Amino acid sequence: MAVPAHITTLNLNGKFQMNKSLSDSPDDMLSAQGVGWIKRKAMGAASITVTITHSKNNAGVDTLSLVQVVSGGDPAEPEEKTLDWEEKTKEIKLFGGPCVTRSKRVSLDEVQESYLKEGWSADTLEHGCILVHLAYEGKHGWKTEQTWGIGEINGERRHIRRIALTGTKGEKLYNRIVYDYRE
Repeated sequence: MAVPAHITTLNLNGKFQMNKSLSDSPDDMLSAQGVGWIKRKAMGAASITVTITHSKNNAGVDTLSLVQVVSGGDPAEPEEKTLDWEEKTKEIKLFGGPCVTRSKRVSLDEVQESYLKEGWSADTLEHGCILVHLAYEGKHGWKTEQTWGIGEINGERRHIRRIALTGTKGEKLYNRIVYDYRE
């Protein structure tokens, strides 16, 4: 289902389910991140739903509280993204160790990677997208830059995450995840 017009990057509240037919396969990217074949296949078969609660903290900074549920998988690990560009370290089981993350709202003019700038709705262009940096320095070291926002696909508004991964040897992979609005 399409994202209602009142939901923008200024108010990203809702429940969203990954649309596999509109999303890119995550397999190559997960492989480059050191995720084993069995886990990749299980994730490819699973249904992923994320609930986002968008609010402001006591300092007036936007905060995204996320609960991701993977069907048939591990229980959801709640995650919070404070859009202040401060580094935070989080243990992520999927990758086998701690990852460093930081997030902020940016104008697309501030985004370096051209792939991350494509396909956004007029309101995302106006209000900016959510920029997320995630890095893992373990055995299969990598980093991603991600842009989150509302885009249009086939004339319908969708929650989209565009990802550019840089691997240990400098290789680049790109991925788009598209979500249907559920409530």
